[in-house]
Amino acid sequence: MGEIMRRNRAFGLLGARLIIGCLSWQIAMHKLFINGLGAEMQWFRALNAWFPMPVLWATNIYCALVEFVGGLMLVLGIKRDWALWGILSVLVIVNFGHGLEHEVWDIQQLVFRVGFLLLLLLLPADWDVLRLESPGAAKALFRNETKA
Repeated sequence: MGEIMRRNRAFGLLGARLIIGCLSWQIAMHKLFINGLGAEMQWFRALNAWFPMPVLWATNIYCALVEFVGGLMLVLGIKRDWALWGILSVLVIVNFGHGLEHEVWDIQQLVFRVGFLLLLLLLPADWDVLRLESPGAAKALFRNETKA
């Protein structure tokens, strides 16, 4: 029973990490390469009353790069916690910006992403063994077969 639970934890965390990693990476791909950073600035124009344009450009670039790099890091399982902290910082910025822009806004995607991030941050990183940083732990997960 213990082996099955360890494998379920490992695959559950892998799934959560892949979902948030792929989603973040895909959002960043649109920001950086498909739509472009200039097109993304349309979302920042309403905030120009609060912040100077260079700060908004820096925020736009920061968010896109952190989501791109952090998403790839999560998919590959490299520096997991750094990637989670970075993506969480982007979500805090997004929440703050949308809150300034509109008093009520659709937070469905934010809640989904924050939920997965909190799951990954609150569960022990030692359970997340299916990543490039811990190849020995991943091998050990399958080495100890229990005999029925």
